Amino acid sequence: MSETGKIPFSLFTTRELEARDQFAAWQESISVLFDVAPPPGYRAEQGFAATVRGYHLGGLLISEVGFDGQHFVRDRNKAVADGLDHYLVQLYASGGLVGEAGDRGRVLGGGDVQILDLTQSNVTQAAASGTVAIVVPRETLDRALPSPTDLHGLILRGDSGMGGLLGDYMRSLLARADDITLPDAPHVAQATTDMIAACFRTTASTVDRARASLDETLLRRIQRHVALHLRSPSLDAESLCRSFHVSRSQLYRMFEPLGGVARYIQQQRLVRAGAELASPANDHRRIYDIAFALGFTSEAHFSRLFRQAFGMSPSDTRAAARAGRGDMRQPANLVAASRDYEDWVRRLR
Repeated sequence: MSETGKIPFSLFTTRELEARDQFAAWQESISVLFDVAPPPGYRAEQGFAATVRGYHLGGLLISEVGFDGQHFVRDRNKAVADGLDHYLVQLYASGGLVGEAGDRGRVLGGGDVQILDLTQSNVTQAAASGTVAIVVPRETLDRALPSPTDLHGLILRGDSGMGGLLGDYMRSLLARADDITLPDAPHVAQATTDMIAACFRTTASTVDRARASLDETLLRRIQRHVALHLRSPSLDAESLCRSFHVSRSQLYRMFEPLGGVARYIQQQRLVRAGAELASPANDHRRIYDIAFALGFTSEAHFSRLFRQAFGMSPSDTRAAARAGRGDMRQPANLVAASRDYEDWVRRLR
């Protein structure tokens, strides 16, 4: 792979296997971390859905893992036998679990993040779930922490400040993993380690090291909020400050590279208007109705802003979309399946 190539990618899935072979294949694959058992009453002919999309950043691994309900166990015998000295940080994006990590009982739901020490015992009964997982060597994360500490089984709730930030960061990192290059990977790995440390052990020093990642993640959360509330007439800087507990000066600093808060909201409304004009579901709606629903009070003003932004009028945009609907994008090529992820976990240092 060239120096500027993309980071290594691995895909495991049971999708193409015979139903009766699916759980056994998953059991062998996940055995690098856990011993697993199917839920009570499971029959092999039912099949078992499981997928792992993994990326190797050199200093850590990140993966998207989806699976049907099952029982996970990592006991001390397994920990001693495989010698893994890593932390596993998991975002349960959907689904959830109940279990014990050492002497800590755990109940996780969608949006919650947990951290497990792979040298310690862990027993979990998981529902069908979609997760984002990061494996980071102990030495790497310990260097980012202010002092040695027992993290095993700690949970950050998705509706808490740090839990929400870390969950959003993990989703965002996974979404952008295909674009990370080998030269950038060490910097991304370090930023991710600092982010984990700051969220699970919030001190002045850990937050300072993770400041750039924390600020970027907060900005993305605000941008998603804007996207969900473009039709709200009360969407402005003041409402964003209230919703995200930030000062006006902090908000302005965050949006300065994007042209400012008001301009960003206006541009996103124009982008949404363009998408709605191009959608066949809105062919029956007048242009002004689309503009008014997005907060524009003058059709002439909306048309002028739209032309400035996109170089064509709203009516021309609608006409071009109608003319081009037969031009469908071809699907991306599928990546060949592999099981490199298991070897990456064993060799991670």
